[in-house]
Amino acid sequence: MNVQFNTDAVRGSVFAPADGRAQQRCLFLLTPSKEECGVESFARLLVSALQNDYPDDGYAVLPVSSRWRDLPAVFRKIAAADQVVFSVPMVAWKRLLLLPLVVLVFARMVRSRVNVFMHEWSALHWLRRLALAPFVLLSRTIIVVSPFIAGEIAGTPWLMGAARKCRLVPNAPTIRRPVEPRVTDRVLRVREAAKSCDVVIGYFGAIYKGKAATALLDVCANLRNSGIRAGIVFIGSFMKSLDGYEQQFWSKVAEYGIADQVVVTGYISDEAELHTLFDEVGAFLFLFPEGLTARRSSVIHTLQSDRPVVVTAPRSMTEFAHHAGFTKLIEAGILSFVPERADFNAVADQLLKVAKQGRRSVPAIDWNGWWRATTAATRAAMMDKVATTNREEAAASALPLSGSRRSGVQPQTAGSTAVKILAAKLKNMTPRMNQGALGPMAFSAMPPA
Repeated sequence: MNVQFNTDAVRGSVFAPADGRAQQRCLFLLTPSKEECGVESFARLLVSALQNDYPDDGYAVLPVSSRWRDLPAVFRKIAAADQVVFSVPMVAWKRLLLLPLVVLVFARMVRSRVNVFMHEWSALHWLRRLALAPFVLLSRTIIVVSPFIAGEIAGTPWLMGAARKCRLVPNAPTIRRPVEPRVTDRVLRVREAAKSCDVVIGYFGAIYKGKAATALLDVCANLRNSGIRAGIVFIGSFMKSLDGYEQQFWSKVAEYGIADQVVVTGYISDEAELHTLFDEVGAFLFLFPEGLTARRSSVIHTLQSDRPVVVTAPRSMTEFAHHAGFTKLIEAGILSFVPERADFNAVADQLLKVAKQGRRSVPAIDWNGWWRATTAATRAAMMDKVATTNREEAAASALPLSGSRRSGVQPQTAGSTAVKILAAKLKNMTPRMNQGALGPMAFSAMPPA
């Protein structure tokens, strides 16, 4: 496969009705939004990649507008299709509770196979999970990019039998590094702010509680107490939520008195500008409460830059066993891990250490290779060619590195070498568990993301 399309082109494409039924056998239902979310971007790129790899299978995007009068046209296309795919959670559907549900019920009525691509579960507000429950329960296949998500689904008692429908596919990047940079006013502002800083910490993606963005503010304050002035560039925007996280974020900035050291860029649609901002960063830092999991696209995207990436070590023994690309990164030592419960001093030390190492000479992500694996696994999942992940297997996939496996459940062998390397690295780490640790004090009430 040679995936040469770019995200902007795919984002701007409009579904054109095909001439025959063969061209619309599998429809990915999407509602376009002004600021395209990661789930929507992934679905559009996945369809394009599937069309490139399997042109005779009839994969297509079916736009579903918010207008009820457009439903008859949508129904006609669904009735003529063999399969439909719902991608959740989609930002554009936050205020469209009833319309997507009507589309789901119609798809079942005409006996079109329903697949759900589930990118998040427990991290969602309970009201959103309740709204998405019919999609989970009425689907024939649930496709996930992480065993962690499968484990969350398995651990939800009221999702009766849902874990048995889960299929794993490897995650893939949705943003490709452009050939030429693009210097904008926003880039120049970041450069100006960086002049007064000893190190610039980068963060990419949506800013919300599940990604523990405020923990980076704690690291910044810790570095200041050590006489080091750190700047933080949050490349992204706040998610609209009911928990008041954005207010909490800025309250902490004011409390620490670091307003002149923190930059939030807002939503960026231009890939060239995005990667130019990546180049202004000394090192990226992600302190996920649940550790690194295969669903974290923000880490995948920053690995396309040449900057070091520091991230909380994964908990799971088999989290990346299905993902050859991620496994290769772990084996090569591309990612710099910090223990889950390391204090802010340990995190700061690791960050400064890798920031001094400078740029990587070789790109970490093989775009074509990753997408080839994703399309093959997705196609197989929708054709029932992947073994069913039952409740026990899904739950076992989220076991911590230090825990013991359930009897009879063996980890997938694809990542066994990576697991050994990762375990050895963590064994050599000596996290300090004093005040300011990244443990229960910071994350006890936080749902996994």
